[in-house]
Amino acid sequence: MKKAVVLFTIMALVVSGAFATAFISVNDLEPEKVVDTKEYEGVVFIATPDKHMTIESLDDGREAEDGEVFNGRIKLEGSGKISQRAIRFQGKKGEVLTVYLNSSSKTEARTLVIADSTGAQIGALTAPVDGSRVGIQSFEIPSDGTYYIWSKKSGINIYMLIVE
Repeated sequence: MKKAVVLFTIMALVVSGAFATAFISVNDLEPEKVVDTKEYEGVVFIATPDKHMTIESLDDGREAEDGEVFNGRIKLEGSGKISQRAIRFQGKKGEVLTVYLNSSSKTEARTLVIADSTGAQIGALTAPVDGSRVGIQSFEIPSDGTYYIWSKKSGINIYMLIVE
């Protein structure tokens, strides 16, 4: 039974990735220090040499609440804004942004800002403390457009982002 549930979850994620407006999983990325604007299949990482992000492999995977396992993480490396340490993506009204994430702290949950194309905060997700499970948070997109996410304060690790 457990194998069937895992297989169904994997199939659902593959299918959802195929029809998603935006999709990125750390499992599809190579480790690197991101020091400038870089696009990964429509999802854009915005970094600078001084305000970089890191795509890091993990020796032992991290499992999410739904059973998805990740072999690395996208470390935001600190607070961000529209021009640095941000991830940009497109969304349509009524779609749902789902982010798999954790705080980089073992004791402090952190806030992931959701901003519109002007950089104005329109929402927030809670990045749970770094522990044994990856958290999953969602937000409904209010209108067609360009959106950004970044850490309000200190490090947050992103594992996957889906807009569908």
